[in-house]
Amino acid sequence: MRDPCKTQLVGWKEAQTGMTLQVFYTTIRAGQRRLSDGGGPFGFDITVALLVDDLLSDFECDAIVETGCYLGDTTAYLARRYPSVPVYSCDIDREHAGFTRHRLAGLRNAHVECQDSPSLIEEISLAHRQPFYFLDAHWAQDWPLERELAAIRRGVVLIHDFDIGHPRFGYDTYNGLVCGPQVLARMPDPPDTYFTPDPDARWPLPCLQTGRRAGVAVLVIGMDDEPARIHRALITRQLKEEVST
Repeated sequence: MRDPCKTQLVGWKEAQTGMTLQVFYTTIRAGQRRLSDGGGPFGFDITVALLVDDLLSDFECDAIVETGCYLGDTTAYLARRYPSVPVYSCDIDREHAGFTRHRLAGLRNAHVECQDSPSLIEEISLAHRQPFYFLDAHWAQDWPLERELAAIRRGVVLIHDFDIGHPRFGYDTYNGLVCGPQVLARMPDPPDTYFTPDPDARWPLPCLQTGRRAGVAVLVIGMDDEPARIHRALITRQLKEEVST
């Protein structure tokens, strides 16, 4: 005899995956104008979108914060995919922020500012209980990641372009510092653990990005990280071990 609760949960998950599929592939890739991955939500990697689905649900996040909107591909996806959740984004380039704000003008849950990302994070951390942070504000030599991490009081963090130690996934380097565990070790209060996706994990939808894929890391700050520890597609990493290798 089937468990009705389990059947209902499976049905809900399938519906959520279907919604992600529809919104993801109907989001215009304006970022192809300049980005090495051709633009699109999360660098056109739908497995990251599926991971975000799980994180938002499992940690009951009450707001979404994106840093570095550029032309708004990921911003538009997030605001459309989660219409009942406030989505905040920013860019220090006035033209980029203005373009994205105009692009999202019909979405009432979207808020885009021309603003330094750490200051936006400080504001949101005071206004919401446990936000989800997508940190992607790095371009040229302006890399606010360390200041962003220092400003987060509580929430779930997804860092883009992070070194996960796999040749298929790219990462950024600024002034000789790799966007990887070394950055986490420089936090005022470094985490004992962080999480990266298992490159061999099976997702309900395939990634169609044939070009550059970016590594990502998940941090849980000021909260119980058990949902990340038991996630089927995340690897738990010990920061001290990763930094020493």
